[in-house]
Amino acid sequence: MQSFSTKLELALQNLSMAQYPPDARREMRKFSSSEVAGLLDVSEAYIRQIVLKEKGPAPETTTNGRRMYTLEQILELRMMLAEKGRKKWMNPRRVADEECQILAVTNFKGGSSKTSTTIHLGHYLALKGYRVLAVDLDPQASLTSLHGMLPDFDPREDETLYAAIRFTDPKPTKSLIHSTHIAGFDVICAGLDLTEFETAVALEMRKNGGTSFLLRVSQALEQVAGDYDVILMDSAPSLNFLTLSSLTAATGVIIPVPAHMLDVDSTGKFLELASSYMQILSEMGTSAQWDFAKFLVTKFEANDHPQANMTALMRQVFGEDLLLNMVTKSTAVADALTWKQSLYEVQRSRFSAPKTYDRAMESINAANAEIEKLLWAAWGRE
Repeated sequence: MQSFSTKLELALQNLSMAQYPPDARREMRKFSSSEVAGLLDVSEAYIRQIVLKEKGPAPETTTNGRRMYTLEQILELRMMLAEKGRKKWMNPRRVADEECQILAVTNFKGGSSKTSTTIHLGHYLALKGYRVLAVDLDPQASLTSLHGMLPDFDPREDETLYAAIRFTDPKPTKSLIHSTHIAGFDVICAGLDLTEFETAVALEMRKNGGTSFLLRVSQALEQVAGDYDVILMDSAPSLNFLTLSSLTAATGVIIPVPAHMLDVDSTGKFLELASSYMQILSEMGTSAQWDFAKFLVTKFEANDHPQANMTALMRQVFGEDLLLNMVTKSTAVADALTWKQSLYEVQRSRFSAPKTYDRAMESINAANAEIEKLLWAAWGRE
């Protein structure tokens, strides 16, 4: 097994080197004026008017006359329009009386699209102008890898959240945060040392008893919550001490569920186990306070009748707690993740079948917009 591990690690290193050489600088793609208009919810003609009057950032003009904006320029435009008061919440960042929303994306079952859901929601919110922190809590570090940081290839010792939640000599959470190539989107990386939390908790409980370990993630995130509007936690596919601590810290929960019998059955077992843990915690005086807990159907294929039937069953059981929008299964998403990118990072022209990209983007945008409304409801916005 060790030989396979070594060979696989080397292969991944070579692949990562090919995609992101040491001297490479990863950059977010540029956006057309029509995309900018969509993100700002104004007309493209209004964007052109701003450019002609030289009242905003100067876009890059391509050889065919298209105006292309960086994400930083889009944020500059957003703040400029917000100052003019053109539209309420043009600047969507939370105000003084609104608390940072901490969302746990979790499920007991691997392969339920937790990481894909987290990265696409995080990038969507960043593009919309929010300040977002993604915390990778899965020792497999998939979300970390998607941002060009493979722990085995580029070791970041003592830089996972475990460094902030351990019981001995914890580090300040802020020191663990990495800026990414996407403005407004930061990451705390994952690594195998996250598994040490399980042993540390067992020793702590034997030594001092109590349930103080449940507050470790909450206390760590409180240190940086003032700098963000939304914190997303990509949980491991297991209900361990770290997951329980993250659920205690969360203000909202998103549970991705593919509409397959085995996935739904596994989700049922996850809910049963989570419910029993939460009941025990409540009896011990510690409980999670969530503004919402919603299920999201992922990898959905509309022409698959068993999936349609399973979705109808879930709708009957979960009711309003099942999000109306579903994320469709798409080769466009699979291709983007293979390139270590979210769909928001890839130019439409890179896909051989642009309509596949359009359908996938429409599906993801709809689901993310629905989650964004949940955030607004939690903040008490109209």
